[in-house]
Amino acid sequence: MNIASGEPGSSVVCLHHGAASDYRIARLILGRLALCAAACAFGAGAAPAPVDQGAPRGSAASSMEEPVVRLDKVVVTPSQYGIAEERIAPNVTLTSTELETLPQLGEDLYRTITRLPGLTGNDFSAKFLVRGAPNNQLLARFDGVDLIEPFHLKDFDGSLSIVDLQTIGSVDLVTGGFTTEYGDRLAGVLTMETQEFARPKPLTTLGLSVTNVRATNQGEFAGGDGQWMVAARRGYIDLAVKLGGGEIDASPVYYDFSSKVEYRLNPHQTLSLHVLYANDTYQRLQNGRMDDDPDLRSSYDSAYLWGRWRGDFGERLSGEGVLSFSQLDWHRNGNGLLDGGIHRFTLRDDRRLDTAGLRQDWTLNLTGRALIRTGFEFKSGEARYDYDLLRDLWSLSNGNLLTTTRTVDYRLRLDGDYAAAYFAPRLQLGAPLVIEPGVRFERHSYTNDSGWSPRLNASLALGPRTTVRAAWGIYEQAQGLQELSMQDRETTFHPAERAEQRVLGVSHQLASGLALRLEAYERLSSRLRPYWENPIDPFNVFPEALYDRTKISPSRGRARGIELLAENRRNPRFGWSASYTYAVAEEDVGGRWTPRMWDQRHTFYADVTYAPAPHWQLSASWQYHTGWPFTDINYYLTTLNDGSLIYSWTYGPLGGLRAPAYHRLDLRATRTYRVKHGTLRAFVDFFNAYNRRNEIGYDSHYAYIQQGRLIVVKTPGRMLPILPSFGLSWEF
Repeated sequence: MNIASGEPGSSVVCLHHGAASDYRIARLILGRLALCAAACAFGAGAAPAPVDQGAPRGSAASSMEEPVVRLDKVVVTPSQYGIAEERIAPNVTLTSTELETLPQLGEDLYRTITRLPGLTGNDFSAKFLVRGAPNNQLLARFDGVDLIEPFHLKDFDGSLSIVDLQTIGSVDLVTGGFTTEYGDRLAGVLTMETQEFARPKPLTTLGLSVTNVRATNQGEFAGGDGQWMVAARRGYIDLAVKLGGGEIDASPVYYDFSSKVEYRLNPHQTLSLHVLYANDTYQRLQNGRMDDDPDLRSSYDSAYLWGRWRGDFGERLSGEGVLSFSQLDWHRNGNGLLDGGIHRFTLRDDRRLDTAGLRQDWTLNLTGRALIRTGFEFKSGEARYDYDLLRDLWSLSNGNLLTTTRTVDYRLRLDGDYAAAYFAPRLQLGAPLVIEPGVRFERHSYTNDSGWSPRLNASLALGPRTTVRAAWGIYEQAQGLQELSMQDRETTFHPAERAEQRVLGVSHQLASGLALRLEAYERLSSRLRPYWENPIDPFNVFPEALYDRTKISPSRGRARGIELLAENRRNPRFGWSASYTYAVAEEDVGGRWTPRMWDQRHTFYADVTYAPAPHWQLSASWQYHTGWPFTDINYYLTTLNDGSLIYSWTYGPLGGLRAPAYHRLDLRATRTYRVKHGTLRAFVDFFNAYNRRNEIGYDSHYAYIQQGRLIVVKTPGRMLPILPSFGLSWEF
């Protein structure tokens, strides 16, 4: 029971839930990404340079009809989408050049690829969902190392990723049915590889946009046997907020740094050393205001150091090994008043995770029709938790209004190991059929979980242009060492969650260049662990302090859907893609099938790119989907023992309401110049070009008592408005 009081006949706002303040801060901070009207120098005065369209080296027919295909290059996984330098593989959906020229918010890789089938997200967060599964069920691998929470602005649900889009050379995304070399994840796999450099002279790129300033340098040494890349970004949303005249005391600052040094020992062996570091700091000061915005000071650090070996021993044996070390720190401190300046709130949340890991993968070619893939993985980690919370709350007891105090105080030091091994033969059964049965064994010491995960993938070529792919498998994911919910008094780990996936897809390539793909999938989840959400106020920076903090204990889950993708990007001047997805993502909570928070039943995406001249690139992206589910809140009057009136509230069924349909148009124009010292590119981008007021849940919701009557105010929450932005990059 949640309550707040007011004297009979008075006009008093008794309690405000607090959604509006942090929701509006998130919207304002992201809105300041485009504080200036786009006014790039797209005029004349420099000789134009051609824009690389990412055209394939050979024709579509020649690439599809090649009679000899190496067995280890056959794609046996449905639901696989690739982004590469060139369109020379059957799973490449976009080239890296095409990806960069599509509309995007914040020049962010995670946000840009959400247009692919099976991925969904909202305007505020870069944490896209994979067929309804939360982002932490996606394995993210960057140059061979596994990333943990790879996001900036964590106080706002990870608004941007720590991966610099401009450094990426290729991306491989699997949204379901992945094979046995990937484990400890239920939903999908995202692998990202940085650019390879093969030029005699160093290359430097400087970039400036509304969101960040960045620099990249690449070069060779040792006669071309070695190469390096260094990249750094500094986001200045804090400066944008100040320049834009924002009336909030908030100053988010973030930056990231990545580098690699790679050396070719011989034509068949390569060693590389990598570093990735990201930092965020955020400060919001109350400055004496008696409202629901307590002070917040936070900082987050992510540091990765790893070595990587890739090579082969002749034509039969090849492999990859990665030795990695990582350290992540989370610090969050809050202090102030809540519930209209009535109740105390203090918070200290300090966490740290240290891990070391070793992964080794091998591929052994037995014959032209058989190979074996095998490997192992080992990780050891230690997590530290220091958590203190003090929160005064309203409570109603026997007709009396009371203030109770909730305290949480934990100091935990936990450690544990993860070990896994897999074995998967790949067999060509006749010319058209390739199958890969496999099994993976995984063990987590700190949860006492161990088990086998059998999987089966198959690819059937029905002629040179049509391929049918299928996958079935069992997948398990344990709770991470850093994932205990201290704020909810969770001190022990739950057993590993389990999912069974079934995927069937068919792809067809027409001679005209039109590519079609149709897929159907089902993911059935069991052994789901309880989790906590704020269904009313999902964007608050202090979720543990709110009255709507809710424990959700699903007994099982299911995700089902059909995805259709059509695209034609073979024309160097005009390309397009369109996709439609019907999807259901829900959980059985207390005997009722409840939709997940960001469930989208019908989703449609369309992208168009057009090059009216060699130095111009125009693109547009439009999306539509049915509204997201949200939870209602109902207020009512209660009379206390002393005769005074208060209001109380209850929550409706979880996800029982649906917001109106969402749709949005994004536009982008890119202009390329050839200047005396290199190449200059300028872009202007319009997010939500026609300023659609997309709604989600409640922005503001509160009640007060006036002359004995209950007055309820509910204002719909809205996603981001139109955001113009622009940027420049100079490559020399």
